[in-house]
Amino acid sequence: MSFTARIKHFNKLGFFSHSAPGVIDAKTFIDKCVWRRQVSRALKDIENGVNVKHAKETLQLFGYYKDYQGEPQTMDNPNMCAGRAVQLDTDKLFVEELAPTDAYAEAVNYLNGYQSAEYRNQGEDAAVIEHKLTPKYDAEGNKPKKDTPGTHSEFELVCANAVEGLRESFAGANQITGEIRLEGTLPGCTLGYVGVPDYQEGGVELKTQWDKNAHTDKPAANSLPKSIKENHLNQIAGYHFLSGLNPTIVYANRLGYAVFKATEEELAHGLNRIVQASKRRERLMMAADTVEELLRLTDPQWNQAWLWDIHPKLYAEARKIWGE
Repeated sequence: MSFTARIKHFNKLGFFSHSAPGVIDAKTFIDKCVWRRQVSRALKDIENGVNVKHAKETLQLFGYYKDYQGEPQTMDNPNMCAGRAVQLDTDKLFVEELAPTDAYAEAVNYLNGYQSAEYRNQGEDAAVIEHKLTPKYDAEGNKPKKDTPGTHSEFELVCANAVEGLRESFAGANQITGEIRLEGTLPGCTLGYVGVPDYQEGGVELKTQWDKNAHTDKPAANSLPKSIKENHLNQIAGYHFLSGLNPTIVYANRLGYAVFKATEEELAHGLNRIVQASKRRERLMMAADTVEELLRLTDPQWNQAWLWDIHPKLYAEARKIWGE
C-alpha cells in the first residue's frame, strides 16, 4: 500500500496523528476513532438543527461543557481542571504579564467553572473543588496547629509553587511564550506526530500534583516525584524530537516544587517508546478494515478500572464492541 493510501486508510478509521503514548492502545483507539467522532457528529447536528435531542444526550454522556475560557471539555475531573487553571494563572502572569492578583483571580474563576459529568460522583467532585479553594493550610502548605485557622488554600499554594518553579526555569529568557503546536514525522512512521508543549516552544513543561482523598476530612499531599515520571518523560522526549530543545519539567504541589531536566539517554529512551508505540499502532490499523476490527485486535484491560471511568452507557457499548 502506498504512503498516500496508508494515510487515507488511517484517516478512514478516524486516526489522524500520533501523540505521546499515555494509555493503552485500546483506550487510545476508542477515544480517537469512536468517541471523538460521536462528539463531533453531535455538535454538527446541533449546529444544523438535526436530531438535536439525541445530539444533546450524546454530549451529556461525555460530560461535554465549555469551560471559563469557552473551550470544550469532555470527560473532565477536578484535578485535570485544576491543572489547567494553574496553567492559566502562570500564562496570565508570565506570558500576558498581568498583575499576580488578576492572574490568580482568572484562575479561580476557571476552577469555579468546572462542571461534573452526570456519570461522576458529583457530590464528591464538589467537595474536591471546595477543598482546593478553602484556606486549610499555612503559608508552607502544612496543616496548622489545632484551633489555628488556615490561611492558604491548596489551589493558592500550588499556583504559587508553580510560579516559583517556572520562574527558576525561565531564568535568562528574554521572552516567555505559551502553548504552541509542534509537528513532525517519527522515524518509520506514516502519520505525523503532534505535541503541544506548555512554554518556550517545547523548552518548559508544567505538571501539578493534588491532594489525595481531598473529598474527605483527611486529605494527604500528593508527594513530588524524585525523578521524571515515565509518561511525562515520553511527552518531553517528543518535544525534544520536534524542537531540538532539552525541556525542563516543573512539578508543583501545595508543599513546594521540583525541577528536572532529562539526560540525553533518558530522552532517547522516551523517544524510542514513542516510536515503538506509534509503529505498533500503525501496524494494528493496517491489519483492520473497520474500527470494530481494530479495537478487537487490542486488549481493553477491563480490570484497570481507572481507564474506564466513563458513563455506564459508553462502558456497555465498549464491552459490546469487544464482544463481551
